[in-house]
Amino acid sequence: MAEKFGERIRRLRQGQKLGLRSFAKTIGISPTYLSRIETNEEKSPPAEKVIRAIAKELGDDFDELMGMAGRIASDVEKVITKDSGMPAFLRTAKEKNLSSEKLMEMISKKKGGR
Repeated sequence: MAEKFGERIRRLRQGQKLGLRSFAKTIGISPTYLSRIETNEEKSPPAEKVIRAIAKELGDDFDELMGMAGRIASDVEKVITKDSGMPAFLRTAKEKNLSSEKLMEMISKKKGGR
């Protein structure tokens, strides 16, 4: 079973021997809110700035945490909404089962082949 957003935060925080209260203070939220996030009791995902602070303090990947929280980073949302062809591109990639890794590999090969 895949690790949930809150479980991952708790695992990483505890792995770094960071107390719940001190970590919550460091990232600018209440200990109660952090506890609800870690136990997956919080119904709405944290704001992007909170997830960014969590990722920074725990040394984790921001984009992975955003995905686990079911959120899209504002800079990515802007790319998608400014380019009217981007949704179709992403749907096509999904239909063809092209992972982000495979797409990046294809782009790298194309750049190298110029």
